[in-house]
Amino acid sequence: MGTAVANTESRAELNASRARIVVAADAARRRIERDLHDGIQQRLMSLGLELRAAEALVPAELDELRARLSHTTDGLVTAFDDLREISRGIHPAILSQGGLGSALKTLARRCPIPVTIDSGCTGRLPGCVEVAVYYIVSEALTNAAKHAHASAIEVDVNIADDRETEGETLMLSIRDNGVGGADPAQGSGLVGLTDRVEALGGHLRIASPVNRGTSLSVSLPICNTADQIA
Repeated sequence: MGTAVANTESRAELNASRARIVVAADAARRRIERDLHDGIQQRLMSLGLELRAAEALVPAELDELRARLSHTTDGLVTAFDDLREISRGIHPAILSQGGLGSALKTLARRCPIPVTIDSGCTGRLPGCVEVAVYYIVSEALTNAAKHAHASAIEVDVNIADDRETEGETLMLSIRDNGVGGADPAQGSGLVGLTDRVEALGGHLRIASPVNRGTSLSVSLPICNTADQIA
């Protein structure tokens, strides 16, 4: 009996440790994104405006100089856009600013396939839960757009009561009507996301029968996760 209790406690400590590692990594990514946005990105934007102003002051007869300034400014704008995309990949700023609902709507707008989002979540959730859901939906939409040949995607997010833990669980479902046959083991980013979900005490399941679309379901405990990382 004592061994069983010790093993249970060891598993709980391990799960709590994995959750803290995930949260610490997310916090570091969030700091990097903020530093990029408030520092380098703002400086590049300021330099771009200064170059545009300088370009406007160039006399009409100095066409070559004007063209070079314009070319340099365009290159700076491209570098700014590239940096913004890198920053977005490090940590989605929209998630910090507007919460999960706004972030999912942004993902839906960017997806080339029509996406329907049905969310029963109101208010903010623990940061690690929001980040996990965001990256799972992002990866699923990307996979569907690249490989599934789907014409529609449905995303459902809801909160359910968990009688066993007497807490709440976030339930995420993503379905497309594509060709199916997806194999997460073949280089999919969902493998890493599965590790993240399991580190937070949740579960991720994928069903992708050939010619019947792909369905992804995730359950993430909310209260337990918040307790683990407190």
